[in-house]
Amino acid sequence: MNRKRLFLALALGIALVLLCVSAALADDPMKVSMELSTNKFSGPKTINVSITVTNVGDGDMPGPVTLYYPNGKKVEEFGSPTLKVGASKRWSGEWTVTKSELEAGKITFKIKYSVYSGSEEDENPTLVKKTKNFSKKITFTGADPEISIERTIKPTTAQKGQEVSVAYEIKNTGTVEVTSVNIKENSSISTKSGTIDSVKPGESKTYTFTAVMGTKDLTSNATVSYKAGGKTFTQKVKSDTVKYGEVNLSATLKADKKGGAPGDTVKLTLTLKNTGKLDLTNVTVTDPALGTVFRNETVKAGQTVTLEKELTITTTQELQFTVTADEKTGKGVETATGRVKILAMDPTQQIVLSLDATSDRTVVYRIPGTVRFSVTVHNDSAVEVKNITVKAVETTLYSFESIPAGGSASFIRDVDVNLEGMPGNKGTFQFTATCRDQLDQPLSFTSNAVVISYAEPTPVPTEAPVVTPPAPATEPIPTDMPEPEWLEQAETVAEGAKWIFAAIAGILLILLLIGAVRRGKSRSESKKAMDHLEGGTYRDYSAVPKRRHRSEISNGGTVEEAPGKEEKPETEDTVQNSELMAETLRKLYSEKPEDKAPAEAAEAVGEAAEAVEEKAAEAEEAVTEAAENAAEEAAETAEEVSEEVVKAAEEAIATRRRRGRKQD
Repeated sequence: MNRKRLFLALALGIALVLLCVSAALADDPMKVSMELSTNKFSGPKTINVSITVTNVGDGDMPGPVTLYYPNGKKVEEFGSPTLKVGASKRWSGEWTVTKSELEAGKITFKIKYSVYSGSEEDENPTLVKKTKNFSKKITFTGADPEISIERTIKPTTAQKGQEVSVAYEIKNTGTVEVTSVNIKENSSISTKSGTIDSVKPGESKTYTFTAVMGTKDLTSNATVSYKAGGKTFTQKVKSDTVKYGEVNLSATLKADKKGGAPGDTVKLTLTLKNTGKLDLTNVTVTDPALGTVFRNETVKAGQTVTLEKELTITTTQELQFTVTADEKTGKGVETATGRVKILAMDPTQQIVLSLDATSDRTVVYRIPGTVRFSVTVHNDSAVEVKNITVKAVETTLYSFESIPAGGSASFIRDVDVNLEGMPGNKGTFQFTATCRDQLDQPLSFTSNAVVISYAEPTPVPTEAPVVTPPAPATEPIPTDMPEPEWLEQAETVAEGAKWIFAAIAGILLILLLIGAVRRGKSRSESKKAMDHLEGGTYRDYSAVPKRRHRSEISNGGTVEEAPGKEEKPETEDTVQNSELMAETLRKLYSEKPEDKAPAEAAEAVGEAAEAVEEKAAEAEEAVTEAAENAAEEAAETAEEVSEEVVKAAEEAIATRRRRGRKQD
């Protein structure tokens, strides 16, 4: 009874939960579907994810819908669409499944959107934000890796000193990456282990050991260990033997260079030597990467055969040729070459040079002839090129330390060319630029050809003889009678005298002017004194003056010259006249002491006489100084004129003499 009640209660609870869930689903207008490119994983992995969001509600979405990654970051590519009724939005992208998701067994994305709460009858419904998570189950298959190991031994029989290679190819056939691969070989092959960092699913990598055959067999048995999913795994490779023995066939493989850019060619040279006494036929050469290289070759006893093949570089690879042959006895012979590695360089690091050569002439007229060559080296590569040497017939002409990418460099050299004995007396000259690439391989680039020819020099044309015309007859030119010497001297003296007289006339003119100035000043002073005497307030004519005084007064203050006496200077006469006038006035008015006017007049006349005397002295000094200056200037002028006269006379004499010589 109690059990029935328990089952009944449980059923009612389940029904209630289902009812609530169905009600919630009925209220959710968003439907989401998610697809994964795979749901089985052996470890973290990037997959493709497709998600579709559909509005299955009764109305348009009131706000945008946003999609988010499992790590909570918004999916920008999805955008923020506002979905109408029945509308959908799809997104496809990548997602890397994490270790935690593998442990949880599901991948969970989410969307965010908004809906109105309440019934349709509500006038003011509330906008509610919602978040919906949706997941997809995934299965973690585990981290157990799967790898295959393949060993290749070449050659299986080797003679002393021959190289033996043991190669291990590790191929990941599982679904999880393996790391830290370690290969430990037998000590007869190598005492060091080989390592490979990682091998991804579906990938294969190879490691090769190299040994040299001694006088005993070599044994190969390796132990290979690796890691995956945090665990370490180990596999063993069964033992194999490399036999020691005499092989009548030896093979050597060489390449003309270490490598190059993709598209470059490498010449491979295979040398086969038959050291036996029987011919080897049906010789076949193969390589794991190249396939069959040569077939149906024959190497006779004691002979050496060289085979060549051009290989176009695509990727970096190691080559090892296997050679098989048949003897007449039906016994098979097998051997192998050593390994040759061909490196593929980055095309952007390839060195490309070009050379332009020109000459200043194309023909020389002597042996040897000198030609000036101009050479320009262009760096057409994308990298700087260093240590470039330019040569001509093994002779170094110039070296450039470096040329930048896309740059050019030039030089000029004079070269002695010897074209003797060359066909057609012509020679072709080219220049070669050498450098080294990233693999330290020598590279060479050749210029254009410049042709120089030799030609016999053209003989110098014969010049026409120079005819010298007869000298013209000359007749003496009649000459006039020479002038007498005294005439020339007279002309010279007359020329000099003219200037001397002119100087004397100038001096006399200056002296005349000075005298006129002095006389004018004397007359002016005398006239002032007489005017002052005549302007007196009183005169007494009753007294009889001395004759000479009256005579001086009646003559205007001048003294008549006495015969036989020397003329006195005007200044001295003026002073005497003034004193005489003063004395006369005193005598005339000495009897009337009560009248003071005459005395005052006499005193004024005396002062005037003194003033006149002082002015006369100053005038005399000024005239004397002016006369001295004028005399000095006249003397200097006369001296200069005399020098010019002498110079002119000398030039005239020289001119006369030259005329006389021409006439002679």
